[in-house]
Amino acid sequence: MKTSLLFVSTLSSSALARVAFNALDTDQQADVKSQLSKWKTLYAPLAAAHGYVPQVSIESVGLVDSHTDEELARFHNTLQDVEDAQKSNPGAQFSPFNVFALLTQAEFDKVLKNSFAGKNLSDAKPLAATEAAVAAGGSKDWSTNKCNPPVRNQGQCGSCWAFSTVGTSEIAHCLATGELLDLAEQQVVSCDKASYGCNGGFPSSAIDFERKGLCLESAYPYTSGNSGQTGTCQSSCTKKTLSLGATVQTQGEDSLVTVLNTQPATVVVTAGNSVWRNYKGGVVTQCPSAESDHAVIAVGYGTSDKDFFKIKNSWGPQWGDNGYIYLQRGVGGKGTCNVVEAVVYPKLTASAPSNDPVPPTAVPTVQPTTTPTAQPTSKPTSQPTQQPTQKPTKRPTKKPTLKPTPVATKRPTAAPTTKPATSSARPTLTPTQAPTTTPATTRAPATTPAPTPSSPSTSLTGMQGQLISQTNKIRAAHGLGPVTWDAALSAKMQAYAGSCPGFNHGGPSGWQNLATNQACSGDACLKIVGAAWLWYNQEETKWNYNGNTCNGDWSVCGHFSNMMSPGVKQIACGWSQCSNGNYVWCNYVSAEMNPKVPRITGMTKDQLKASLTA
Repeated sequence: MKTSLLFVSTLSSSALARVAFNALDTDQQADVKSQLSKWKTLYAPLAAAHGYVPQVSIESVGLVDSHTDEELARFHNTLQDVEDAQKSNPGAQFSPFNVFALLTQAEFDKVLKNSFAGKNLSDAKPLAATEAAVAAGGSKDWSTNKCNPPVRNQGQCGSCWAFSTVGTSEIAHCLATGELLDLAEQQVVSCDKASYGCNGGFPSSAIDFERKGLCLESAYPYTSGNSGQTGTCQSSCTKKTLSLGATVQTQGEDSLVTVLNTQPATVVVTAGNSVWRNYKGGVVTQCPSAESDHAVIAVGYGTSDKDFFKIKNSWGPQWGDNGYIYLQRGVGGKGTCNVVEAVVYPKLTASAPSNDPVPPTAVPTVQPTTTPTAQPTSKPTSQPTQQPTQKPTKRPTKKPTLKPTPVATKRPTAAPTTKPATSSARPTLTPTQAPTTTPATTRAPATTPAPTPSSPSTSLTGMQGQLISQTNKIRAAHGLGPVTWDAALSAKMQAYAGSCPGFNHGGPSGWQNLATNQACSGDACLKIVGAAWLWYNQEETKWNYNGNTCNGDWSVCGHFSNMMSPGVKQIACGWSQCSNGNYVWCNYVSAEMNPKVPRITGMTKDQLKASLTA
């Protein structure tokens, strides 16, 4: 008899003592208000798009610098959740900058409806694991394999059971045939009568359903994410025959490692807590004790300072570490956050034609929408489509992101050792790579090579040469040291830019600047006064050099603050040439909120501007 794994709405969260917003002193309240303004700038549009804005904030969430008492109380509670999660997991990173920040726990439960109940695990037996499979250390990472589909977003429907199993089946079919299909989660949600659609489902039954064949996403698009409704089963599309073997369910850490040596698998976890809700990067070592309430995909294991499992979620690529989370491995029992309580997967019917990984930038991350999203361009077009603006933006909604470290501290969390050259699944924990319209403080997926910065050089041309050269000339005029180019992170920035997202923050998390951009190539880029000057010129006049702060809200000087932080040693940028405009995004590694910036010396601003293209 198969184990019954049903996902319904019973999420729980630890209830620790709370300090009310009204009990804070004036400075503390001002800090909460400032951070809420930044959240509204960066995450309110995304939260609203996916139905994560509470009803009480529908009218006020777009008012960046005006907050209701209810919003302040909710956001302050999230800040305290972040502190609690950080204290319990010092080797991971958490932030209030995510799409769930204004939801109460009850609303979070109701919106996602993805908890776990009604289980019978007695028939799930551990697999016979080889000595090599269970040994400490080692690594396997399917997230960079060509058979790994993009991170999805289940939206307002409790369909984690469908997204996790469809993703697992897509990979298994691809490993067997070499064909990566985008299968229809909506068909599973609406048509699998053994489960309950947006009110929960059984992963093992779902895989049994999928083994009979599924339609493609293009023929049966996902709509429940916006409606929150299961929908009526449609039979007009043509099913694709899938190469999937028998459904298997097992449990235990050794068993999961054994499975992952061959393929990814669906696993259940306890995710209705502040740890998962506010996760940004690093290895989670502790979750609040609770029953499993969410289904996800285990895609790898590896070692940093701790052994870990790499998990792929269905809350969109803006959540966590680009849609992934790392859970400590080797703790025994059900595992960290119950990750090895139940492991479900279809047997492979054949060996994979090739398991060679592909660069993460080759496949853009997308979220399920009611209509198929357009494919990003593989490279910039040959002609510019829009002239740059004379300044980054007049609207505070285009300001850079806040570094998502815990509210109570400005210190970075501890980072693991330098990533090995192998394509292990280990996370990189540099704390300054945090979200922008995306929730995540890590630099990149675990398989991205360690940063390979190159020193500033006059031999650089193109947009990279322009951005490095002009940034360093501006910094030098203020007595600040040069920055170098983070090549690995820039590849991820360019992948985001290549998806043609328009004038929106996003991509790899971090202290990010955004501006319109004039398309160019080669030496011609060095003759254009580019985005670095746009970010600097308008906001420099508003900078208070005596107080090391902005004369106005942080959004007024955020671009200047990011670019001119003395602690910034590396930058990473991406730029687009798309039908919806030409834009440039730059992330600044180790920026700070109120940097001590020296005044310009030895030249005027006009002379500085002239020197940029000299």
